[in-house]
Amino acid sequence: MAEEQVKSGGQGAQRRRRRRRGTGGAQARPGQVTNTTATPVPAAPSKRGQKRPLADPRIGVGCIVLRGDEILLVRERGRWSLPKGGLESGELVQDGARRETFEETGLVVELRDLAFIVEFQAVTWGHHLQFFYTGREVGGKLEPRDPDRDVQEARFVPIRQLREFIRFRPRLVALETWLRERRPRHFVFNLDKEPAMLRKRRRVGEPSPGARAPEPEFTDEPDL
Repeated sequence: MAEEQVKSGGQGAQRRRRRRRGTGGAQARPGQVTNTTATPVPAAPSKRGQKRPLADPRIGVGCIVLRGDEILLVRERGRWSLPKGGLESGELVQDGARRETFEETGLVVELRDLAFIVEFQAVTWGHHLQFFYTGREVGGKLEPRDPDRDVQEARFVPIRQLREFIRFRPRLVALETWLRERRPRHFVFNLDKEPAMLRKRRRVGEPSPGARAPEPEFTDEPDL
């Protein structure tokens, strides 16, 4: 019996070592969590009498509401997106998601599950962390109640036409991935490296005669 326990313990240690080593150098897909088994690097010790500054991302909250094969979108300052907004001081994340959905669409929703988290990093726009939940409409009327009057319209659109409405690539990647997999994910995007943002900063000359017209592009303004 003792010999079997030693053998079992050795096999368990080997499995733990294999898990710690991870999958090697596999290339990550957009939004894929990487290095989940890597040992974190401790922060440098703070100097005597000084505290290290903590991260201060801007927190955003939003909701995904489906009605059959349609999804709820809002048009804010001329752009279509999911109902979302900034978390207010002292507000719980889920309460903020319900409030923003009501303000921007007029619908009262019951939150169900966390759909995904989107994290944006950029020198120009800073650090943003956004939480999106799935919601079920339980009341209200489809009519924006935005106190800032930034939302012009709220309506359900066919999911198959999603790309005709949402032009911010990171938002579309996260949403389409969730619609396909229906499981929580954490997406990380560096906006400074987004193709549309790079094109905006790059000087482009006049097209040559006979050049093919460019295909529709994603917006170069982030939906934060």
